[in-house]
Amino acid sequence: MDVVTHGQLYQRMLIEGFDADALLGVVKDTRFEQRLLTGGSFQACVQRIEFGGFSLDCGQYSLPVFASGSFGQNVVALALALECAQPMWANGRQVPCGRLMVFAENHDLDVRPAPGRWCWCVMLVPRERVQAEALYRHGRELALPMRGWQLLERAQEQSEHLAERIKHTLQQASAWSDDTPTMEAAQAGQLLLGEFVDVLAAILPSRYRRSSPPTMPLRHAMLIRRAEAFLDQHAGSDFSVGALSAAIGVGERQMERIFRNAYGMGPCRWHHVARLNEARRMLRSAHSPVHVTEIAGRLGFGHLGRFSGEYRQLFGESPRDTLAGRARLRIDT
Repeated sequence: MDVVTHGQLYQRMLIEGFDADALLGVVKDTRFEQRLLTGGSFQACVQRIEFGGFSLDCGQYSLPVFASGSFGQNVVALALALECAQPMWANGRQVPCGRLMVFAENHDLDVRPAPGRWCWCVMLVPRERVQAEALYRHGRELALPMRGWQLLERAQEQSEHLAERIKHTLQQASAWSDDTPTMEAAQAGQLLLGEFVDVLAAILPSRYRRSSPPTMPLRHAMLIRRAEAFLDQHAGSDFSVGALSAAIGVGERQMERIFRNAYGMGPCRWHHVARLNEARRMLRSAHSPVHVTEIAGRLGFGHLGRFSGEYRQLFGESPRDTLAGRARLRIDT
């Protein structure tokens, strides 16, 4: 992992090989649990800009993950995919590239991109700051959701300007140094916030009107949360389609459809990939001598050779390599 910081204003982190712990805080003041879903060479570049009072986080991933977490209590989250080959799955809905999502304070997000390169960004900004900018630029406050989240329709021209402004701001920030005045960062942030507000103003009404989100996406998002809780409780057990079906309260055929929509795989494969991710987390976080056989056994992998082969296929290295890398890290530090 390579971390580059330019004072308190800009940070860039480069990650070679999947590292769930390093990716936990990719959005400021949050914890997003992330799980690798397909094998290959995983690379990530995560950037953060502090503008003074609000922030922008941007990440580029080479392989799809399933990420689950929630945003901060005192900020609205403005999020979108700058690049993705196909619509991503987010909270039970398919979200095309460039569509702005608005999350009220402290709201949850579960997200999975389609295979291929994925670039996302999230601006965290106090609600009053957004409304002040809307009043200044458009003479009115905006109908930001008071709870939950909203997927905005696409405003073509404004969305294109926003994407270009985000890319320009990231490039600009990468050249900052310890001597860069905070005023320069504040001005860059103000311009970027203005672009976000222009997209919001092109779509949102002036006064908040409560609308009922589609019931099926919300229900599916709730079911996925239940499934994740089931996994946490049964990570070391063999998969039982009947037990999972009973736990989340749907029939097996419907459960299959929901899982393929959310994860891109059926529930049996989901359980298996999740256990491999848990094995990696345990190997990387081991603080005392531990054997690969012991961790494999804890998670219900009865055949060590098969476990090692599937682990290597997903993460690009053997379990022993992961454990040896962790040991070297302890010695170096």
